[in-house]
Amino acid sequence: MSIFPKRTIQGKTVTIHWSFNTSNLIDKHLVPLVKIGVKDPNGNVTMLFEEHVVAFPDQKEKKTESVKKLKYLSKSVPLLVLADYLEGHCKREKLVEILTNIKSARHLYFTYNIPDNAPIGKYALISEIHNNGNVNYSKTQLDDHFWVEKISLIEVAEKGRERIAKIQNHSEEPTPAKIVRCLIDENRSMETEIDTFLMEPNENKTISVSKGTVFLLYNEERELIPLTERGPIYLIRNQEILSLSKENGLDYLIQKDSDEAFLLPPESKKLWDKSDGLLNKDSLSVKEKDILLEMESQGLIRQIKL
Repeated sequence: MSIFPKRTIQGKTVTIHWSFNTSNLIDKHLVPLVKIGVKDPNGNVTMLFEEHVVAFPDQKEKKTESVKKLKYLSKSVPLLVLADYLEGHCKREKLVEILTNIKSARHLYFTYNIPDNAPIGKYALISEIHNNGNVNYSKTQLDDHFWVEKISLIEVAEKGRERIAKIQNHSEEPTPAKIVRCLIDENRSMETEIDTFLMEPNENKTISVSKGTVFLLYNEERELIPLTERGPIYLIRNQEILSLSKENGLDYLIQKDSDEAFLLPPESKKLWDKSDGLLNKDSLSVKEKDILLEMESQGLIRQIKL
């Protein structure tokens, strides 16, 4: 079985791939009862599939046939499925078998919706094939799980001369995290300092945010939390507008889907250039805020929350 993604958050959806290898059937068919489900960290089980699946024996090869007939319909297995079998001890050993039997296997896909209030932690997949009173389990069951993660910013506070951010891992499982410290000079050139680490179960951790603009990334870097301020509003120039600087020193903004263009005065051009997605709205001067109101009204600059 394979799960995508292996790490997710509340309110998202994971996709589960399940395959049933029937290449060893010779002169008999099977109609086992297949049960696929998910067990959450609290032990609650959600069944995704509970049906009989028909498996037919393979066609015997006839020596008199000079041209081989096609025996299987075309099946596309995503590269992510194959890549997933490179991870974990069980799945690496199964990769050759998967590739060998990819055409003969039955491939099923399921989605599991994670509620907004779902428990945080490790979710185990259930795979059972019931046939003649016997139960066969997934051969990769040691790797058949995924994690629902949550790291949050608790507070930003002063500690002596240092400014710190307190973060918390809400999971009972270790959770990989990454700190990116952005050092931006007056010309908006950036250098970064990066630190990756594993947050222990239910760990509270303090991060120094005295220097630069600091972000926490987790959930395979899909989730980003600003640590320098709580809930800051950033400014980003409209990425669908073309910027054109003429040799005569004039600067224009041009709409892609119309003939409309804007001539930027120097102060407006400066704010346009600064609005790179990491410009905190609270850092603007009074005059810059007035310019922002006008540029926002024309859809040139937008406010975002990361």
